[in-house]
Amino acid sequence: MPVKPKPFPLPAALARSPLVQSPATVLLVSWLFQGVRGMGRKEASFRLAAEVLLGALACALLSPFLPPLPAALAGFALAHTADWVLNGQFLVALRYHPAFRVDPAAREAFARELVARLRARRWLGEAVICGSRGRGSSGGSHSDIDLRLVFPPGAGGWLRTNLLLAALRLRALARGVPLDVYAEDRVEDLARLSSREAWIVVLDRCGRIRARFGRVRELVEP
Repeated sequence: MPVKPKPFPLPAALARSPLVQSPATVLLVSWLFQGVRGMGRKEASFRLAAEVLLGALACALLSPFLPPLPAALAGFALAHTADWVLNGQFLVALRYHPAFRVDPAAREAFARELVARLRARRWLGEAVICGSRGRGSSGGSHSDIDLRLVFPPGAGGWLRTNLLLAALRLRALARGVPLDVYAEDRVEDLARLSSREAWIVVLDRCGRIRARFGRVRELVEP
């Protein structure tokens, strides 16, 4: 069983069953879906395009050695796995395994660096932290960092935000810190969080979060 129940959109009895809650099932589901339920259209379109390109490249490299169909299946399986690892979903799922540990001090140091990096991007307007930090706790040795950005308007905002997401995930992977980060299409989409999680504001340069949600808690640490 994982160290804490992993939420699944299933009937309660089935979601709590030992089979569904086993670390192997948690990892398999994570590999299959790669957090797609948390993505908006702008992020999902980038991720899909990147995985298709990577899969096509892998298929082309394998085609001299395999028949067309096995080469295609193997190529896209490799691309899907690479995307899962490099985008950090592997670590986010692995934290449910009892043997996995994160040094809370190292995670908090990374969280402070993360906030500084986000605030240094003058083009980025909104970001919030949710989960345990949103509730005022740093979490234990199995906690991750939950972060949500908001896409700025335009094609440039789409590209820069997606590249920033990839860079943040790679940096977290290199540091061994589970980072659950997504970007919402619009400020209004943060309402999905407000209904189920506490969160604190890291960035609200134009006051759009305050205008939409009223009084909000802000992160005051540097």
